[in-house]
Amino acid sequence: MSEKLLDVQDCRTYFFTHRGIVKAVDGVSFNVKQGESVGLVGESGCGKTVTCLSILRLVPLPGKIMGGSVYFKGENLLGNEKRIKEVRGAEISMIFQDPLSSLNPLIKVGEQVAEVIRVHHGLDKKEAWDKAVRMIESVGISESEERAKQYPFQFSGGMRQRIMIAIAFSCRPDLLIADEPTTNLDVTIQAQIIESIKKIREETNTSLLLITHNLSLIAWLCSKVNVMYAGKIFEQGSVKSIFKNPINPYTRALFRTIPRVDTDIERLESIKGNVPDLINVPRGCRFYPRCLEATEICSKREPQLTEVEPGHFVRCFLRK
Repeated sequence: MSEKLLDVQDCRTYFFTHRGIVKAVDGVSFNVKQGESVGLVGESGCGKTVTCLSILRLVPLPGKIMGGSVYFKGENLLGNEKRIKEVRGAEISMIFQDPLSSLNPLIKVGEQVAEVIRVHHGLDKKEAWDKAVRMIESVGISESEERAKQYPFQFSGGMRQRIMIAIAFSCRPDLLIADEPTTNLDVTIQAQIIESIKKIREETNTSLLLITHNLSLIAWLCSKVNVMYAGKIFEQGSVKSIFKNPINPYTRALFRTIPRVDTDIERLESIKGNVPDLINVPRGCRFYPRCLEATEICSKREPQLTEVEPGHFVRCFLRK
């Protein structure tokens, strides 16, 4: 896993609104190697989804990618309109948060899976349909031939998410971006969905970029993790290193919100305050107003992402 499949460097994506400029992604850098699984974790509103939409150049208006680079297999996707169209859906696939809004309610699910196969593999309608049925079966939907002829409203939330997984893997992509793939699903279905992704990913050696606020999913699926806050990465490293020794106060605060079976706690902790307004970010460290360990320097200067041990980077003045 030495080759960088995806290499994001200094990505900056801003939204130009009537109130001002929202710096949703403000200098984010990370990479995903071939066959690797990488997590992007943080609270809602910290810029995780916009980061991944920037990779595929799907940022909606009034958003605009202002700078940086996104190298995929050595080519910068931000400067190559033809290449990004070839990559989307074929070499990089994405599972979105809400499968109901991502699927066309007027088209049978089998046809929606088959369409991706026809467009990117050039198969005829029957060949594409047959492959679509096999893909639907591979994600755990029984009677796949009949279910493929049904519409999205005839499926449960978990089943719709399985159809999205079938679409995502239908062209055997090199990279799968999964954006909160278990949102609004009960715990049992969540486990089944994640197991489906894990199983197919291992069979195809597909790299994974997982967006979530759930650290348990990161521990289950990923080998590396990027902790994101207010448009920037605050801690970065291997799952083993960060779970064993979280250094940034924000990372530690996230861990304190996780239920544990080995401790007797009546009430879970929460992180006080809210993610800052990205139009008017705090001076100095962006987590400073909510940080329990802040010092005077935190309100005056912005810390840089610094390597504290091999492969473990932290954005904090307290690096210890």
